[in-house]
Amino acid sequence: IQLARDSELLIYVQLPRAEDVATARRAAAEAGFYGTRIYVEQGDLARLYLADNLADALIATPDSAGLPEAEVLRVLRPQGKAILGGRELVKPIPEGVDDWSHPYHGPDNNPQSQDRLARGPYLTQFLADPRYAPLPQVAVAAGGRVFKAFGHIAFKTREEPWLDTLAAFSGYNGTLLWRREIPAALMVHRNTLIATPTTVYFGDDQSCKVIDAATGQTRDEIAPPADVAGGTFWKWMALEDGVLYALIGEQEQRDPVIRMRSTNHGWPWNPLSPGYNQAEHTWGFGRTLLAIDPQTKKILWRHQEPEPIDSRALCLSHGRIYAFRMGAFLTCLDAKTGQAAWRKTPQNDAPLFESLGGYLNRQDWRTNWRTTAYLKCSDKVLYFAGPQVAKLVAVAAADGRVLWEQPYSNYQLVLRDDGLYALSGQVGAEVGMGGQFRPELSRVPEPSRKFDPLTGQVLAELNLGRRACTRPTGAIDAVFCRASGGSTRLDVSSNQWGLISPMRAQCQDGV
Repeated sequence: IQLARDSELLIYVQLPRAEDVATARRAAAEAGFYGTRIYVEQGDLARLYLADNLADALIATPDSAGLPEAEVLRVLRPQGKAILGGRELVKPIPEGVDDWSHPYHGPDNNPQSQDRLARGPYLTQFLADPRYAPLPQVAVAAGGRVFKAFGHIAFKTREEPWLDTLAAFSGYNGTLLWRREIPAALMVHRNTLIATPTTVYFGDDQSCKVIDAATGQTRDEIAPPADVAGGTFWKWMALEDGVLYALIGEQEQRDPVIRMRSTNHGWPWNPLSPGYNQAEHTWGFGRTLLAIDPQTKKILWRHQEPEPIDSRALCLSHGRIYAFRMGAFLTCLDAKTGQAAWRKTPQNDAPLFESLGGYLNRQDWRTNWRTTAYLKCSDKVLYFAGPQVAKLVAVAAADGRVLWEQPYSNYQLVLRDDGLYALSGQVGAEVGMGGQFRPELSRVPEPSRKFDPLTGQVLAELNLGRRACTRPTGAIDAVFCRASGGSTRLDVSSNQWGLISPMRAQCQDGV
């Protein structure tokens, strides 16, 4: 009871004897904590009634006979601590855990986890606030912590407390660890949030904040001179082999902070916000790419383009950076030197740009948000797909030539070792801005497909596609998406689908 008074901890007590349980419950209730901060259950100590990897700390009283050390380690989260009489025990981090360091897992924009432990069957580990939060959002994870940036659009009053916020949560039990404000109406749906087990990098309109992952305190700030970087606004970031890469440029058009206070069902697509609703997309463009040593802040190299790079089509894999602007250029840079390995333009490779086509100004619940990335890469292939392009196009990473294409325009991609998974949406290519349903343009969508990544050969047709805008993600044994009924898992060994939760993930991060 004193611990509850002196802290914010949630406390679970397990006692073998019924009379002790009754006494403890009565005392906690009289103190005003029972059922809110203190929970008491009866049970033999050979089995603790907690999920695996859940508890931050465990204290066993001296009379806790029969409590197995293996059971203690089961319920403790990695790096959690147990006090067993006079002895302390810290749970080690298991091998095979993967970080999700960038908004799309890594700087290649491929939302496929390499974690070897997270696999089916999937069970509910915890429920935690916020259940609803502003849009857009991005999330990264490292060292057992999840870091989320919440944006500037609150459709309902319940979302308003989280407007323009960067927050950290325990990945094991959902506890809020810290939160801090970010600049108002900053467009967070981009690659400007990176997590490591010790450090969070967050790029805003003035600099990159170097934040202590455990406390949320700013440890440092990276702010190259504006005349060198072309401005102070961080448009895109990537971290690989200890080098921080950044697209920096001029200030952008800013939305107002939206407090819609709607009492209607669901979330509207029209209107979203002035920036999302207008015809021209102005977020995320910059001319200057920098490679920076984050320890010394020294600029290692600088690359400038005559026309702004689209940060939604900027990615990094195996020491190469790929940068694109629709109708203007596609270039490959050596990440160590910043020198161009190759460069394609409409003048020297007209077939490439004819294949990619023109920019599609699409956005609705079936095609996804137009702030989403539309270029993914591996060491061998670049994949263009998303609301901004009219087909799926695969381009050779070695020299920029078109390898193959598929005419369906509403795929979202997850690249795995066994193939390229392309999950179809609910309609075909033609979707009006703002999500207006036009029956004459609606049709039965193409099936989801598994392609050979190099040739485009169809390896399998998958019997279910995405529902709405929530983007797909991948685990070691599964591809996830939102389908009819909720969050859904495709077992990649059998190509069979199954519902894992009736709850839906939010749009930008996926399951």
